[in-house]
Amino acid sequence: MIGLLDCNNFFVSCERLFRPDLLTRPVAVLSSNDGCIVARSQEIKDLGIPMSVPYFQVKDVLTKAGAVLFSSNFTLYRDISARVMKTLEAEVGFIDVYSIDEAFFEVPDDITEEEIAALRARIIAQVGIPVSIGIAKTKTLAKQASVMAKKGSGVCVLTSAVWIEKRGSIACGSVWGLGRKTVVKLRLMGVENVEQYVQLPLPILRQHFGVVGERIQQELQGVSVYSVGEGAGEDAQQSIMSSRSFEKTTTNLHDLESAVGYHVTEVAEKLREKKLSAVRMSVMILPSRHGDFFLHRGSVEVVFSSPTNATQVLLSEAMAALTSIYEKDVPYKKAGVVVSTLVPEDYSTGTLFAEPKVDTKKIDTLTDMLNEKFGHGTVRSGVILQSGARGSAKLRSKEYTTKWIDIPTVSAK
Repeated sequence: MIGLLDCNNFFVSCERLFRPDLLTRPVAVLSSNDGCIVARSQEIKDLGIPMSVPYFQVKDVLTKAGAVLFSSNFTLYRDISARVMKTLEAEVGFIDVYSIDEAFFEVPDDITEEEIAALRARIIAQVGIPVSIGIAKTKTLAKQASVMAKKGSGVCVLTSAVWIEKRGSIACGSVWGLGRKTVVKLRLMGVENVEQYVQLPLPILRQHFGVVGERIQQELQGVSVYSVGEGAGEDAQQSIMSSRSFEKTTTNLHDLESAVGYHVTEVAEKLREKKLSAVRMSVMILPSRHGDFFLHRGSVEVVFSSPTNATQVLLSEAMAALTSIYEKDVPYKKAGVVVSTLVPEDYSTGTLFAEPKVDTKKIDTLTDMLNEKFGHGTVRSGVILQSGARGSAKLRSKEYTTKWIDIPTVSAK
């Protein structure tokens, strides 16, 4: 059997972990630029506020409801996520971390709901983050079981009999792996729910949705196609992006270098974390969509002679690319970096005529180790330390678990 642990309202739960006074109050987390709602407590959801809605559109509703708002604090979220995952790993052995708040794992076929409930209780007791756990025969069904768990006691062991009974009431749009375009196409074919999907004849399924659609059908039928540690229905990741709007526009090249440097560092760390290298990198600097300089949008792509995930290599090329697209009098509002055409990091063989380069792997490995131990961004490139244009994050909480001066103080009366 395959299990999926899912942290409930994760960003909100991380903020509440050190603010128990907020446990029953409406809490929302804003994007890095304080522009959109990216996480909601149940109280916020009950107000009818959707995910990703611009903050200014719901500001009055949130104020009237007495909501508490936070800017995204990814240093805190990453550290709490690591604690959850290490606790789960200590309990069940190997885990397949799917996202910052989700991980798959394997359990014996005869495991009971009571045993899973006890596992959940131990994780909550050790870390303090509420979690839900779904257990089923396949990864796709485990994902469905975790959704059911959130609506119930926090635990769901989805048996074949229960699944057959429920799948007629579950819309295709809620199935992990069936994207929006696929759901639209299914609807045009008269397929609205999971029961109809699993009954589709194989030739029709293959014709319209290929091998991915066929595998999802098998998973929904209880036939495990994807083991723990293997992707489920999605193609290999094609790109990694880091971008952010500035609080104020800037025409200063040094500000843009600092911002682009930050984004390069972010994507480089993610590449190494996923053991990938990039063949292409795009650097972009954008003015406001509402100003007179809207058409002065700068973007350039760099193609590497050999796939790389080295921060220094990416930074060097990104700075040169930025200089080539920068216009002196344009007020820029946003900067970003995208790496694409991703391949396994051991795929690279180098090129015959390339100039020898300094091996930066040891530096990157040490930097990643220090940042993991002492907090994200502890060690970073000097270009990022320039004054730089910054995104707005006026409501960010303290880094309670990674910065000495932010360690909570407790007093007894």
